[in-house]
Amino acid sequence: MAELSVRRGESADLPAIIDLLSASMKRDPSEPYEALFHWKHLDNPFGASPSWVATDGEQIVGFRTFLRWNFLHGGETLHAVRAVDTATHPDFQGRGIFTKLTLSALDDLRAEGITMIFNTPNDKSRPGYLKMGWQQIGALPAKVFVTNLASVVRIARSRVPASIWSVPTNRGLDTAIALADGATLEGLLQSQPAWSGLTTERSPAFLRWRYGFGPLHYRAVVAPGGLEQGVALFRLRRRGRAVETVIADVLVPGGDATKARRLAAATARTAGGDYALTLGRRAPSRAWLPLPGGPILTARPLDNGVSPALDQWDLNLGDIELF
Repeated sequence: MAELSVRRGESADLPAIIDLLSASMKRDPSEPYEALFHWKHLDNPFGASPSWVATDGEQIVGFRTFLRWNFLHGGETLHAVRAVDTATHPDFQGRGIFTKLTLSALDDLRAEGITMIFNTPNDKSRPGYLKMGWQQIGALPAKVFVTNLASVVRIARSRVPASIWSVPTNRGLDTAIALADGATLEGLLQSQPAWSGLTTERSPAFLRWRYGFGPLHYRAVVAPGGLEQGVALFRLRRRGRAVETVIADVLVPGGDATKARRLAAATARTAGGDYALTLGRRAPSRAWLPLPGGPILTARPLDNGVSPALDQWDLNLGDIELF
């Protein structure tokens, strides 16, 4: 077999990359995957995603990209990336393209000042990452709030992967309207308590990007008293026979736990799903049940450091889902 070449992806490669992703993942052509790719990898306020391709002559047969992500760590910005989309042409599988592309990226990312790669690989792909030097950090704490007792049986039968695409709803507010007041939103963000570990570097621009992509149908619930009193971002998605409310982010003044719990519960009821799901160190406790089997977080340090322990990560569901 001819030796494949690996190089950085270029803007001119985008049509071939989209075709490769569609072919390798058997995606439904009626769904807006190309728009999702642009939103995720080109419109990200942290910067465009660096990518690498494997070529057989002029043909792109492998693709690997990393989503830029900024953390606050002890008051300083830490530039990281998340290992996300990858694809190999069906005719070229079994030739180690995934590993070759991933390892080829490490030196370039390190030279760009990236200090860490993180992701939440599934059970099938996790062993491959661990062989390449990733460290398993642990299961992120997830919690569930049952909003409809009549749906318990349907929930129990829905232990399957969730749909990527949302169930459209008019409940709550349009996120563009809810997040329009930049000054108030910035004040709410600035009121959040300091955290010595890792937490996403949020800004009004980040929140509008993260929850503003139309085909994902995110909605907002604003606390009584207006945006300065808090906001929660959610969407509905199907998981088997159940409709799951994803409570992606909850922001309240000063990170007050009681206000956050009340707003999360109000959001779960407003959304109208069979149950609500949330995740993270600050997930509500009262009336929310721990959910075994949360996403497994892994990380690969690029500065010869050790990845922070699980209790040093402050990630919510908005940081994890879709990526």
